[in-house]
Amino acid sequence: MVYEELTAFERALARFGDKVQYIVGLEIGDKMTPETAYQEIKSMMKDLKKLRKKEKESWNEAEEDLL
Repeated sequence: MVYEELTAFERALARFGDKVQYIVGLEIGDKMTPETAYQEIKSMMKDLKKLRKKEKESWNEAEEDLL
């Protein structure tokens, strides 16, 4: 299956997109304020950046091992 080959960051990125769509839908439907929606997405983006940084560090370590 294609999804088995995705990295943790790629899976998190896909989930992030799904969650953003959900939050935007809630905000458009007046179930969430624009500020709350913004803060939720901002928080999720922060977590995604942390995961990307962690994964990038592991890529660098792997490259160093090859040298």
